[in-house]
Amino acid sequence: MDKVEAQVLAWLTAGEEGAADIVDLPWKVEEIEKDVYVAEHPSIPFTLVVMFTERYVKLAVPTNLRVNEFDLNDRLFIYDTLMMLNDKINLMKYSIGGEDKQVRIRVDLDKSSLGKEEFNNALSSLVIGLLVGVSALGLEEDFLQRVLARIVDMLVYRIESGYTQQELMDFLTLEVGMGEEEAKELLSAVLKAMEEEIEEELEEMERNEE
Repeated sequence: MDKVEAQVLAWLTAGEEGAADIVDLPWKVEEIEKDVYVAEHPSIPFTLVVMFTERYVKLAVPTNLRVNEFDLNDRLFIYDTLMMLNDKINLMKYSIGGEDKQVRIRVDLDKSSLGKEEFNNALSSLVIGLLVGVSALGLEEDFLQRVLARIVDMLVYRIESGYTQQELMDFLTLEVGMGEEEAKELLSAVLKAMEEEIEEELEEMERNEE
C-alpha cells in the first residue's frame, strides 16, 4: 500500500456522523481484492468502488442499471442521454461496462496532485452525476430525493457557516458541478425554506410567551 492509498482510506474512515462534506463521513470500507475497495455510508445512496493504480485513484459508482435488459429503442435512448450528459457535468463521466453492460459513473484522479478537497469534490460530482442521470432517464423518484437531500444538507451547512452567496454558487457550480440556473433555483429554494422555518420558530415562541 503506497502513501496515497493509505491517505485516501484514512480520509474515508476517519470521519464523524453529521459531517457537512461527504469525505468527512465515517465510511465503512472493505477491501475486495488487492488495491480495490468498496465504501458505503447509510446516508449516501450509492456504493463507492475505489481502485488504486500506479498513477491514478479511480472512483466508480455502479448504478444497477443494466442496458442489456432493455429493448433496442430504450438502449439507444439511454446511450444518447448519457453521452449528452457527459458534456454537461464537470469531472465525472458516465460509462457502460462489464458483461451485463451496467451503467457506471466514474472519476479518475491523478495521484501526483491529489488533495482532500479534490477528493471530496470528486465524491460530490458522483452524487450530482447520479441525481442528473436518474432524473434524465426518468428513474426512481425516491432515489432522487435521497441524493438531493444530501446536497441540501451540505448547502445548509455552508449557509449557516456564513458563506456568501457567491461562495455558495461557486460551491454548487464549480465544486459540485451543477449548471448555473439549477444552482440558483436550488439555493433560492433552500434559503426560502430556512426563512420559513425561522418564522415558524418565532411564532411558536410568541405563542408560548402568551
